[in-house]
Amino acid sequence: MKANNRYLLIGLVLLALNYLSLGYAEEIALTNLDAGKVILPWTELKKLLEELETLKKHNLADKKTKVEPLPINYSITQSHFSGEVKGNSVYFEAELMVQIFKTGWVTIPLFSNDVGIESVNITVIHAEKIQATVNNNTLTPAVANNTQPNINQLIRDTNGYHLFATGPQQLALQVVFYLPIQVKESIYTLTFIPPRAVVNHLFLRIAEKGVTLVQPPPYSQINQQKDITTVETVLSEHDNFQLRWQIKTDSGITRKSLAIIRALASIDKAELVVINTIIIKYLTSLEQIAFHLPVDVEILNVTSSDITQWSTEKLAQSQVIKIAGHQDSPAQIKIEISYRRRFNDLPLETNIPTITITGVDNLEGFLGIEVLGNLEVATKKVTNGVLIPAKNLPPALWQRTANPLLYGYQFHTSTFNSAISIKGYQEIQTVVANIDRVDCVTHRTLEGKSINRILYSIRNNDRQFLSLTLPENSHLWQAFLDGAPVKPAQKDNGEILIPMKKSLAQGETLQSFTIEIGYITEVNKLSLKGDILNQLPAVDIPISYLNWQLYLPEYYEYSRFEGPLKQVTEFSIPESKVSANPTQIDIPTQGQLFLFEKHLIVNEKPYMRGKYGQFLGDDILLSVHTSSHTSSIEKIESKLPITLRGIRGDRQQVIPNRAIDSGN
Repeated sequence: MKANNRYLLIGLVLLALNYLSLGYAEEIALTNLDAGKVILPWTELKKLLEELETLKKHNLADKKTKVEPLPINYSITQSHFSGEVKGNSVYFEAELMVQIFKTGWVTIPLFSNDVGIESVNITVIHAEKIQATVNNNTLTPAVANNTQPNINQLIRDTNGYHLFATGPQQLALQVVFYLPIQVKESIYTLTFIPPRAVVNHLFLRIAEKGVTLVQPPPYSQINQQKDITTVETVLSEHDNFQLRWQIKTDSGITRKSLAIIRALASIDKAELVVINTIIIKYLTSLEQIAFHLPVDVEILNVTSSDITQWSTEKLAQSQVIKIAGHQDSPAQIKIEISYRRRFNDLPLETNIPTITITGVDNLEGFLGIEVLGNLEVATKKVTNGVLIPAKNLPPALWQRTANPLLYGYQFHTSTFNSAISIKGYQEIQTVVANIDRVDCVTHRTLEGKSINRILYSIRNNDRQFLSLTLPENSHLWQAFLDGAPVKPAQKDNGEILIPMKKSLAQGETLQSFTIEIGYITEVNKLSLKGDILNQLPAVDIPISYLNWQLYLPEYYEYSRFEGPLKQVTEFSIPESKVSANPTQIDIPTQGQLFLFEKHLIVNEKPYMRGKYGQFLGDDILLSVHTSSHTSSIEKIESKLPITLRGIRGDRQQVIPNRAIDSGN
């Protein structure tokens, strides 16, 4: 008993010292405490012992509940695919179970981009109430009534379809989609990459006679009857499904007839035109075939080399086209039927008129939509068909149109219907031609002649003529198109029409060509001093850049140039950087050279206006500058020859040449 009390006392001392070291660390130094005695009542001692035992239990519980990271974020636990071959594609109905372990958003890859999805349904399932079973090849989960709002989505990008969902939770997916079949040399190949589920169960039905499986999938159960072949298999998480088969064409086997429709709908602001290319295979007689159209469409044409005649009959609900052929009807025919529906006013909502074929067993159809003009077309409700990317439409449809296909549809029944909305916008007149550069050279003579050569570098998409308005008292001298002479025409109002050509496409741009003209303008002869005006033709096409080399007579001083062009010492776009044909017209280049240029000229006539004065000696000229200092004028005028004295008017004066430079 004494020994037990001794151990108990030691424990109490240590516990007390622990509390004292926390509360009074600065007042008591444990290293200086050699001996001591603790006296406590039994109730307090018991309470301290109970608290100590509770702390031990908590420490043990924390060690046991240590959180470990999740090995995976999600799992596709089960999937079931039930498919049926329809033409050159397979119609699949799929059901999948997905378990998400991670807290937060996850992205789960499901299908590749060659899959065309028709519908998707995502249901949230409570984990504690899952009772998923596979009954009759169907996955049947038990769903709680109080499911949370469904914020999970199926998204698509360049890598395929993905499930974008948040966890932790369990999901059930129902997906309806189409998968294309590759046909080469009468061998049908179906390749399907299923989602990476723990178990993938796949059932496929081929409703054809004479089916021979060339490459059946492993671990599969095959059942072949007279005209139906079924394939059932279970794939592992890493297996893909591939099936190859061939259909025998023995004379004793009667195959089901098949109609293949490739329809192109062209929408304009006034009408909708549909052109159908129809191939019907495995025919026994043409008499059983009939084409039904809506009553509000106008039949444009029916053409085929496999028929001899066709006729129409109007019924209460439709228009019927019947065909007749040769006595020995071919087993396959190709026929083209086109029709249109006119519009009254835009905007409107309408359905795309489709053709219904009676007398065939199966149908496979594609529809592409192209838009002509400034229209906005949006797809609405689709019935008994699926909206697919336009790039997945057959190449035959792309080859028929000069415009990009906006929407694409795939369908396997004559009850297919697609609604669209059409909205029109007012067209704005745009530039169909542009003058990239104009190089002008003008030589003005003392005799009152202005000789001009202009070289236009043009890109043209739709214009027939270049329209010129020459300055007054001008006549056209010569005209060339890409170095070859052309004959201009003249309108009643005096405008000159120069023939143009359409630019060739050079990559994504148009290739430019040149028009060169030469003309002469009767201008005022230069006297001792006065105003000088030179003009260029006005054109009806925007000009991106114009430069002008102006040669004026020597022995004159020129100043105060004004006009829409800017005087420069050198051109901002040198001629050496612009490829052009050699000029055909030679212009004299004697005299004083002045340079002018401008970027962007629209509906404007380029001109230059200035002042001039003539030299009368080494340091004397007639100037247009005015001055109130009459004595200075008289002093300068006294130096003139007697024959020139007294000829000045009220504004005429003679000053030294350096006065123009100083701005006086």
